[in-house]
Amino acid sequence: MYTKGKKMKALNKLAMAPIAIGLCTSMAFAGEVELAERAIFVEGVSINTAPYEGSEESASKLSSTDFSYMSVTPDGKQFKTDISKKDFEIFERAIKQLESRGLTSELFTSLSGNAIPGNEVLALPVGHETVGSEIFGDMNSQSVNGPDGRTQITNTVRNPYYFIGRIDVGCTGTLVGPRHVLTAGHCVSAGNSTWYDNLDFTVAQDGGYEPWGSEQWATAITTTAWFENRDGRKDYGMVVLREAPHGGWSGYGTYNGDGTYSVTGYPGDKPRGSMWGMSGSTTSDSDDIFYTLDTAGGQSGSGVLDTSDVIRGVHTNGVNSAGNNQGTRITPVVFNTITGWIDQY
Repeated sequence: MYTKGKKMKALNKLAMAPIAIGLCTSMAFAGEVELAERAIFVEGVSINTAPYEGSEESASKLSSTDFSYMSVTPDGKQFKTDISKKDFEIFERAIKQLESRGLTSELFTSLSGNAIPGNEVLALPVGHETVGSEIFGDMNSQSVNGPDGRTQITNTVRNPYYFIGRIDVGCTGTLVGPRHVLTAGHCVSAGNSTWYDNLDFTVAQDGGYEPWGSEQWATAITTTAWFENRDGRKDYGMVVLREAPHGGWSGYGTYNGDGTYSVTGYPGDKPRGSMWGMSGSTTSDSDDIFYTLDTAGGQSGSGVLDTSDVIRGVHTNGVNSAGNNQGTRITPVVFNTITGWIDQY
């Protein structure tokens, strides 16, 4: 039964919902411009950047450049998209209203689209085993804190693991739309105005077992701040596939407070193509999430999942000066940008 106070709180939330919906679609109206310059592609393994360690005061200042992003297609066509001044001002005002009511984590969450009805667990083929021992990924990002606490995921075809996959460049990504793989910005671009070209995606891989095969990439996207300036605060990106692997995707949303989270992906210090994860406590500032969860090169781009398996951040870096691993926090700006990418591509 609602008390008067609870009823008013519920009505206030409903009143704010249209604003949130408008914010989630605003990026669809941003201006995309094809650049005259053809893309410069580089091959090889993605390279981590040093963690951003600026002040929280400077990091939390909102700017229209936060919405600017770059995209590329395999044939080398490049595009830049900016938000209009009017849309930015609308977004800035709405965010302040939502935050004043403490509603951002509730309204800025996208539900998952389950690949398997009822989240049932699929049986692995008889005789299935993880094969191979080749390591991959950027070993410079290896960050195991003391004894290795990671556990191997031995059945990758169940929720939430059938949304997680390996990107050929040597990173991890997670489906957040039928064809849309959320990952780190440095997994698609080196941050010096170049792109990686080996971005095909294999979801739920377990060694030599690829239950849905590998899908080719059609578009890669990252923030202009990362692409041009290696700004670690904007180190997130997306790989859009030509075809949907299985039609399902993970939920994602704004970071909803320090607590217990997990990071699961494809570390380069383990048998090739094997999935490993670990859970533990987090802390955060306005742009980043910090944790001592063990990771290694190859796990860049992994989702930082809450206990309901909703992505609340993107793993980006090994140990910083405080001895923590870290990831990009999904803020309302990041959420709106991701949602805009899914809508546009």
